[in-house]
Amino acid sequence: MAEPAYPVAAYQGGTVVAALELSKGSVKNVRILSGDKPFVEPAAAALRQWRFPADRTNPALVIVNFRGPNLYSIGSSEHAVDAGAVPDSLPRPRRVTEPAYPPNSLGQGSVILQLSLTRKGAIANTRVLKGAGDLARACTEAVRTWKLDPPRKMPADAPAPEAFAVCVFRQPVLSSPR
Repeated sequence: MAEPAYPVAAYQGGTVVAALELSKGSVKNVRILSGDKPFVEPAAAALRQWRFPADRTNPALVIVNFRGPNLYSIGSSEHAVDAGAVPDSLPRPRRVTEPAYPPNSLGQGSVILQLSLTRKGAIANTRVLKGAGDLARACTEAVRTWKLDPPRKMPADAPAPEAFAVCVFRQPVLSSPR
């Protein structure tokens, strides 16, 4: 799974919510439901390259959080998400918590998680698909606090909903003392 590139000129973080339309496991269309300007195109470009098992044809919800480049979060690290027009068959994200930058880390990169949700939208389980170590732990801890609503239309015999979370970490920008 391709990782989104962190925009070089970004001075704060942002979140992108996308619905992926699939055909025989390939991404046929990336529909951006909401997103902060400099992050939309890098997220969409990476998501277009994602591949799934060939038998998967149902749409997928992906929430991409680009963590702010500061070492420490300033203000609240949780924010509401305007998810736009989420299809009725997908969960709807409401609140996203930005992951803390792990102490003693100097790395950057992305973590991709598969989220299993309860029928009420709570995150029941997370599985790391890409990423490791401290960044994966920080992403997983933050994602477990995210708030999602269940799909509006879900047949009684449908499997539990799922979604994907991507946390993009940039090496923190440290300012020199004055």
